[in-house]
Amino acid sequence: MGDIFSVVADSTRREILEVLLERRSNGAEASVSEIVDALGVTQPTVSKHLKVLREAGLATVRDEGQHRYYSIDVQPLDELDDWLMPFIFAEHSDDQHDGLGAAAFAAWADVTGSLRNAAEQARNRTAQAKDAVERVAQDPKPFGESVGRRAAEVVHEARTRAEDAIEQTRDRLGR
Repeated sequence: MGDIFSVVADSTRREILEVLLERRSNGAEASVSEIVDALGVTQPTVSKHLKVLREAGLATVRDEGQHRYYSIDVQPLDELDDWLMPFIFAEHSDDQHDGLGAAAFAAWADVTGSLRNAAEQARNRTAQAKDAVERVAQDPKPFGESVGRRAAEVVHEARTRAEDAIEQTRDRLGR
């Protein structure tokens, strides 16, 4: 399982998989040159990453003369999906378990900083939104007043800018 994570951890390989998936949805395969064109990277780079994808079982190759055509094999990704789903859809909803899937992957991939920060931001924003909804549910009047006040301010500002623009245009035209 760890091999699949390291394979898909590379952004170029993920982009190649996206190209192969798109081709698969159209019932087609992709040549190395087509992948090079799609990604804007060099042929040796694409070939190197395709080798890694083949070795991991994520890509298959079909030779036709001097050309090689690649397609995606999603079966290893199904295994990855099966491993991640319990974390993503954990039935726990308290703050301690929010972002459990992201935290598990971050720990495995040793990229804890950025994913932990993202998970923490998500928890904070969710808590802020929940608090705001609860305040509005308890007393909707201030919310309605502030929305109405803000709407009036925006309309007034737009009207003022439009009038200023009309006046400037008239001045330029000498009217």
